[in-house]
Amino acid sequence: MEVFLGEVGKKLTDRWLTRIVLPGVLFAAALALAAAPGRAGSFDVTAAVRWLDRLRADRYATPAGRIAALVAGLLVVTAPALVADRLSRVVVRTWRLPAMKVAGPLRDVEQRVRAQHGVSMALVWPRLWQLAPDSARQDVQAAWTGYSGAALRTAWAVPYAVAGAWLLWWPGPVVAAALLASGWRAGLRGAGVLGETIEATVDTGLNGLAAALGVRLPHGRVRPDEGTEIDELLNKGRRP
Repeated sequence: MEVFLGEVGKKLTDRWLTRIVLPGVLFAAALALAAAPGRAGSFDVTAAVRWLDRLRADRYATPAGRIAALVAGLLVVTAPALVADRLSRVVVRTWRLPAMKVAGPLRDVEQRVRAQHGVSMALVWPRLWQLAPDSARQDVQAAWTGYSGAALRTAWAVPYAVAGAWLLWWPGPVVAAALLASGWRAGLRGAGVLGETIEATVDTGLNGLAAALGVRLPHGRVRPDEGTEIDELLNKGRRP
């Protein structure tokens, strides 16, 4: 149990660092450049540093002020990052829409599995996941991390675009456009890898699921007739 909890804690820490802290720090630095009063240009680092020094000296010089500065800094770093993390889920759902090309490989997997085996991915996947070996789970999780990371990159376009428009900082929309374009491309690649990984897990695990459910395989593999029987067992009388 201690080993399990340690691994869970490590994964949560890694996720917090890669999805929240690092991109949040980069965005906070961009905000400092954009908001620095009297800046000579869009990348006036000297003006940004002087502005932050003045804030520290004028408002946050006392012990209470230093605590307030720490809280304010954490909010500046984490609040936009948490918003982007939430928006990434919207991006993933948007990519699933029929008119969107990004999730096409995932829809193709569902169609191929249905045609080859006669099963519904919505029904069999949760059970396949329970039966899958650790190596297969790790492959799927790694593929999902890449795909969701592409969605997060796309979502960060919103904070940069808003900051650029609000603070009249022209690099903001440029960065936003770059994030949209690179996130889209990474999403296409990530969907392909995720689709292949999921399909491989189905191909190697479906016979095991049939055995666990007591479905006989006269041909040594799940064909549409056996797939229909599996779906009926998993549906438990519910409407498909």
